Amino acid sequence: MNKNNPPKDRTSKFLQEAYSVQTDEERQTFYSKWADEYDAQLLDELSYVGPQKTAALFMRFVADRAVRILDLGCGTGLTSVDLAAHGYQHLDGLDFSAAMLTKARERNVYAMLIEADLNLPLAIDSESYDAAVSTGTFTHGHVGAEPLDEIFRIIKPGGYLVCTVHRAIWKDHGFEEKIADLNQSGRVRTLELTYDVYFQGSTPDGMYYVLQKSE
Repeated sequence: MNKNNPPKDRTSKFLQEAYSVQTDEERQTFYSKWADEYDAQLLDELSYVGPQKTAALFMRFVADRAVRILDLGCGTGLTSVDLAAHGYQHLDGLDFSAAMLTKARERNVYAMLIEADLNLPLAIDSESYDAAVSTGTFTHGHVGAEPLDEIFRIIKPGGYLVCTVHRAIWKDHGFEEKIADLNQSGRVRTLELTYDVYFQGSTPDGMYYVLQKSE
């Protein structure tokens, strides 16, 4: 970094832009702009622990390392890197940003990478995956609760979704109501809900969910 762009200024700008995007065009622009610095900003400057916490939570509920997993909003692949390091063998990634998928491909942990928008129907067969994970996708200006129906469509009966939901959108973007409805209808069971940090040393940033599709 040069003197005109000290890390704290870059980090402040990164967070401001991340939490202010609203349109699809703004999201694409943000991730294209920051793809090369994304990991450095999150890991080095912000001490991002969300992917590790999501992976650890997933491992508590899904012991079988041979399950087929879809990493939703995979970004550069941080969550799947941790899962792969613990022996999970079949990982696919999905993200709407081609720039982020390019970085994810460099991880060499994914069998397949899918460029797709979670806000639209997915060109994926029903009951294709044993489980799905998602860290940081359900947040400001990104994805609301509506895609949960489509996500559970592609998960097998008895399969799991382990994900984070930012506290700022949990209620206003419909997650509280949608997840309650999924539970009440019997389609899904909430196995765990934890309120925890995304960034080391911060106040709790959001919810960590373990949801299981009914048999």
